[in-house]
Amino acid sequence: MTGERAGGHRHRLTAGLLLGIAMGVANVMSYAFMMLLSTTLRAEVYGGFAALNSYGVILSIPAGAFQIVVARRHSAGATGPGHGALTTAASVGGLIGAATIALAPAITAGLHLPSVWAAVWLGLLVPAMTVTGTFQGVLLGRERLGALSLLYLTTAATRLAAAAVTVVLDLGLAEVFAAMFVAAGVTCLVGAWLCRGLVGRPDPSGQRFAVLRELMRSNLTLAALITLSSIDVVLARHHLSRQESGDYALAALFGRLVFWGTQFVALSIVPAVGEGAGRRTLHRAGLLVLALGAAVAGICSAVPHLLVSVTGGPTYVGAEDLLVWSATLGTLWAVIQVWLFAEMGRDRHTLSLVTWGAVAAEVALVTLWLHDTPMEVLGAAALSAAAVALVGAVLVPRGEPVPAPGSPEVVEAVTADARE
Repeated sequence: MTGERAGGHRHRLTAGLLLGIAMGVANVMSYAFMMLLSTTLRAEVYGGFAALNSYGVILSIPAGAFQIVVARRHSAGATGPGHGALTTAASVGGLIGAATIALAPAITAGLHLPSVWAAVWLGLLVPAMTVTGTFQGVLLGRERLGALSLLYLTTAATRLAAAAVTVVLDLGLAEVFAAMFVAAGVTCLVGAWLCRGLVGRPDPSGQRFAVLRELMRSNLTLAALITLSSIDVVLARHHLSRQESGDYALAALFGRLVFWGTQFVALSIVPAVGEGAGRRTLHRAGLLVLALGAAVAGICSAVPHLLVSVTGGPTYVGAEDLLVWSATLGTLWAVIQVWLFAEMGRDRHTLSLVTWGAVAAEVALVTLWLHDTPMEVLGAAALSAAAVALVGAVLVPRGEPVPAPGSPEVVEAVTADARE
C-alpha cells in the first residue's frame, strides 16, 4: 500500500510539473499575443483593445468558477456532474454575452472605441469561453492533467493565431475580436473532444441547482481577484488620453506577466491547504512569488527602453517609466492570488470581501483624484493591492486549515510541511 501511495504521488507530481510547464508556455504565447497586437495597432487603438480585453477577462470569471466547481464535483464522485453542468455553463455564458451585446453602445462610449462591433464580438465569444471552463473542470477533476495541459495550450495557441491573422491582414479592432471569437469556438470544440466519454448523463434538477449555488460562492473570490487585477487598465482608458492609455496598457503587460506567470504557485495551495498545510507552506509560496516578481521588476528597471522597443516600438516611449512599477503591482497581485487561493482551499471568503473593498477604494481614488497621469492611476492600484496583500499576510497564514472535501489536486508542490 505504501508503494502504491508513493507511485501515485510520483505520478501526480510528474503530471503537475507538466501542467506547470504547459501553463508557462501558454503564458508565453499569451504574452506574444499581446505583443503582436501592440506592435501592429497604434498606441491609442491598442489602449482601447487592452481595456476591452480586460473587460473580457472580468467576463471570464464564471468560466473560472465553473472550472473549480466542476473539478471539485468530479473529484468527489465517480461520475461528477453530467450534461446539466454544460447546459448551465452555456446558459450563464449566453446571458452574460447577451448583456454585453446590449450594453455595447455604452461600453464603446466609455472606452472610446471606434465602433460597437468590437464589444459585440466580445459578447458573442463569452458562451464558448464559459463552456470551455467547464471542460477544464472535468479534466481537472478526473486528473487528466495531460489533456488539461493540451487544452490550456490550445486556448493560447488559437488566440495567438488570431493575432497573427489580424497582423498579416492589417485588420482593425473589431476584426481582432472577431478573430478571437473564432479562436474561442475552436478551443471549445477541442475541449469537447478531450472530454468525450467523461461527462455523465443529464443531471437531476436538484444537482443543477447545487452546481449554481457552488458557482455563486466560488465566483465571489474569483471575481474579487480578477476585478482587482483588471480594473486599472479600464480606468486608465476612461480617464487618460488615448496615447497615455496605450502606454499604460503596454506597461501593464509586465505586471500581468508576473501575475499569470506565478499562478501555478497559487494553484498548488488549493490541495495543500486541503491536506492541512500550515503557515510554513503559505509563507514559502508567498516568498517564491515575491522572488519571481522581484526578478521581473529588476529586469524592467535595468533595460526599460529595450523592453518597450521590442514589445511595442517607439510610439510607446511613455511606458518606459511605468515598467518597473507595473511589475511591482503585478507582484502584489500575485501575492494576493496566493492568499485568496488558500482561502478557497479552506472554503473561506474573508479576504475576498477585503479585496472587494480595495476595488471600490481604487475606483474611488482614480475617479475622484488620481486620474491626471498614468503614474497616478498606477499608484492608486498599487495602494489598493498593497493593502490587500498586507491584510492577507496577517490573516490567511494564521487561519486554521479546514479540509475542503473533494478539492482537486492540481500541482503537488510546496506541501512538504503539510505531511510532517
